[in-house]
Amino acid sequence: MTRTVLLLAAAAVISSNAQAETRELQYSGTLTQVSRRGDSPAPVKQFDLYAILRSVDSGQECFHVITERGGGGWAWPERFGLAEINGKHQRTGGRPPHVLHLHDGVKYPVETPLPLFEFADRLAADASWTSGRLEYVVKRSTEIAGKTCWQVEATDNFGRRQSFFVEQNGSLLVAAERRVFMGQGDEFMLRVSLSGSRALEAAEAAKTQAAIGLLQTLQTGLERSEGTTKPELSASQLEATSKALPELVDQTEGLPLNKLVIAMSRDVTAQSQRAGDVASLQKKFVGQPMPGFNLPTLKGEQLDSASLKGRITVLHFWEYQGEPLEEPYGQVGYLDFLLNRRGRLGVHAVGVAVNEGFAKPETQAAAKRSVRKLRDFMNLGYPIALDGGDLIKRLGDPRELDASLPLWVVVGPDGKIADYHVGVFPINPDEGLRDLDAVIVKLIRDQRSADSPDK
Repeated sequence: MTRTVLLLAAAAVISSNAQAETRELQYSGTLTQVSRRGDSPAPVKQFDLYAILRSVDSGQECFHVITERGGGGWAWPERFGLAEINGKHQRTGGRPPHVLHLHDGVKYPVETPLPLFEFADRLAADASWTSGRLEYVVKRSTEIAGKTCWQVEATDNFGRRQSFFVEQNGSLLVAAERRVFMGQGDEFMLRVSLSGSRALEAAEAAKTQAAIGLLQTLQTGLERSEGTTKPELSASQLEATSKALPELVDQTEGLPLNKLVIAMSRDVTAQSQRAGDVASLQKKFVGQPMPGFNLPTLKGEQLDSASLKGRITVLHFWEYQGEPLEEPYGQVGYLDFLLNRRGRLGVHAVGVAVNEGFAKPETQAAAKRSVRKLRDFMNLGYPIALDGGDLIKRLGDPRELDASLPLWVVVGPDGKIADYHVGVFPINPDEGLRDLDAVIVKLIRDQRSADSPDK
């Protein structure tokens, strides 16, 4: 098993005779794909969970931080969180810890158990009960990591799903196993085990809780949607994190949480550098003539730069892959919506699918199928051109700066680049691509003003 991460909880009753306290728990875990050959493969992911329980009027709160190695992983804003637990050890709010595993090109969030067993009040020799589709049975008393535990099996119609090892005379989860399925029925085994537990002294508990409060405030202020898997932060999110970091560094000094803050600091520095590099690209290209091009389209036609003359055109450079279907694919739908609104005013949009496979005969057909699948799934109305990499390179290719597509290039009626934007646009469901629309509306007004007979 690997070294644990810390699941922090700022005060908890772990056993029946324990007093309210701030208790730090450390778990180590693995995710292993079950072999169909009967051998024992190595884990595809290892993770650490650092946790803390804090008593509140409604029960307890459990703050957690997770660290992953192998098979993908969360960006730092999703690595920590707070779960609310009532007096019966049932989660009533918040998000439990998850690992994020990349399997066959798809990211799967996999929930890990909280450190308190929710049915602790039912534990007794030979006890059994049903909850939802699972039947729980207390199998026996056993020793795990030097602790006397109840072994509890949870089964459904397909057999054993979960095993729990819970400290007797309490509710502390000492170890657990759970079957997990991904992809086309591929089976995995998730395992966690307790590797450390200690009560914090009052001063350390207070400092830890203050740090947790700062992290929660920052996380809430970032306004990232639950389950976000993209590591990129917007300019406003980078600014908010940069402002919060000095106090976080000071507050977490000497605490295990400092490791998370260091990772945050490194990521913000790297992303800020990329943002500066991208801003330099924007400064370089805005106001310059659009480079000449001639690209094939998905329909087998040709699209050249001369066809853009005299109208406003949005070029949306992205992978346009049908699999894995992941964000920011939703932005192409908003682009289609924007075109439906502004198209009658002479606005044109072209999706530019970027894939080196278009330039190679042996991979061209598969690359086109993937684009066609996404186009049909999203029912896109605008044309899609195919770029094997040449055009985007002449536009600076932000990927060479470790930035991510999409790249949005708005070409004015004069053939010059009017706007150059790297990354996703913030979305308001009622307003769509508001920032992009503002650029287009300004160009429309400028064009009308230039065409006015009063000029």
